[in-house]
Amino acid sequence: MRPEEANYDAIVIGGGPNGLLCAAHLARSGSRVALLERRHETGGGLNTDEYFGFRLNLHAIYHMMADVMPSYRELDLASWGVGHVFPPAGAAFPLAGGECLVVTRDPRETAASIALLSEADASCYHAMWDEFQPMLERYLIPLTYALPDPPIDQMEAMQRDEIGRRLAGISELGFTEILDEYGFTDPRVRMALLAFPAMWGLDLSEPLGYLFPLYLCRMAGSALVKGGSHRLSSALLRVLVSCGGTVVDQAEAARLIIENGAAAGVETADGRVFRAPAVVSTLNPEQTFLGLVGRDRIPAELAERAAAWEWEERTLFGLHLGVRGEVAFRDPRAGEALVTFLGLETEDDLHEHLRRVDAGGAQEAEWIHVTVPSRFDPTQAPPGHHVARIEAVVRYDEPWDTLAAPFGDSCLALLERHADVGEIVLRRDVPPTHIAARLSTMKRGSIKHGAYTPLQMGFFRPNDLCSRVETPVAGLFVAGASVYPGGMILGGPGYLGAQVVGEFLAARETQPPGAPE
Repeated sequence: MRPEEANYDAIVIGGGPNGLLCAAHLARSGSRVALLERRHETGGGLNTDEYFGFRLNLHAIYHMMADVMPSYRELDLASWGVGHVFPPAGAAFPLAGGECLVVTRDPRETAASIALLSEADASCYHAMWDEFQPMLERYLIPLTYALPDPPIDQMEAMQRDEIGRRLAGISELGFTEILDEYGFTDPRVRMALLAFPAMWGLDLSEPLGYLFPLYLCRMAGSALVKGGSHRLSSALLRVLVSCGGTVVDQAEAARLIIENGAAAGVETADGRVFRAPAVVSTLNPEQTFLGLVGRDRIPAELAERAAAWEWEERTLFGLHLGVRGEVAFRDPRAGEALVTFLGLETEDDLHEHLRRVDAGGAQEAEWIHVTVPSRFDPTQAPPGHHVARIEAVVRYDEPWDTLAAPFGDSCLALLERHADVGEIVLRRDVPPTHIAARLSTMKRGSIKHGAYTPLQMGFFRPNDLCSRVETPVAGLFVAGASVYPGGMILGGPGYLGAQVVGEFLAARETQPPGAPE
């Protein structure tokens, strides 16, 4: 029997990390699942291209939640070949005066590094870190894997203890205001701490302060997937298939089939029909509601919100290199870090740089972050070689057809001012237009599937009608990076999607014959 001739319990659209997670959990619980993927392979942003032994992680590489993601334990991903490498430091900031600020998962080490610039700021860092840890453990990490509550309910719950009240307070602040709150004054230290949200293209003035503990503390101890990011998606795929799931690649979902007012399956662009009472979309809101379903088949309010979905103004340019020999930072402390930031010295430099990015007309890289994964995981390059990943925050609306190569040259030149780079034997320039072309859910190179703003986060991601996985269309569910809690390989949307869909399917089984669904 061909896959499209079978009936399933659930169809999952999109074989990226969240689609794989959702499908794997559902299949493991006994559901009959079909996963439809537009491209020739699954994985989405968990992408590792291999050329002659060089493994280039073109998209996702930093795994902030590797040690706390429930799916890692519940699916026993270690037994399917997923291992993590934790570099000694999370980030390094070599400075023109010879200093190098290093951020690690040990707050004492980080504070000692800060103290070389400012003893007062080192004390501020200790105080901030000590407050951030219980926020993470009691609220932020558990809430990443729990369905969101309306803001009023969530704020009321946080008022029950001092940690929650403090978290609620910083949630109303922008990232720069948080540094003011904790008393940081050294412009170099402030630049380094703000680099963590800035590297993802966030507006540093947006009141999204609850993200700061996640970006700072989790990135300080972030991991690489051993062998490349695609190893994680490959393991999820194997779990899915081993549990009886069906994977259909080169199957672009074109239309949601609706019968009696409820989802009944999916028709692909080539006319195949897959039937199931539950359909899970991991596509972005425009693709799901205006494309698959259609404006005329959804409530007007939902159509308006899908059409109003905001995309990020800032995105990323990537330069990926295969190098014969070393990529040796002149400051050896920088070589111990997962990410090394180059090009800026002070907070004012950072704000000015981001203003120039937003104004457009970029000609060369001013600020880059660099990862040499093969330094920590030798399997990612041939013996005697390294791979280097260089990224710069940019605007999508630049003439990338002609700008990509010279912009990549400027990224390389900035790296070479701080490091000795061996012979380059492989090079891939990845402007944001290539991201959008390869991964269609990332419109305008939006690596998080939509801007992070107060009205597109938490209970409002993607909107208050759909943030808890269910949608106003019966039997249609959403579980991609545009859904709470968001992108960044958190493993949250797919995990929550599987829970809600699993409950929906279990309820159907208990209904008496002829009962309304």
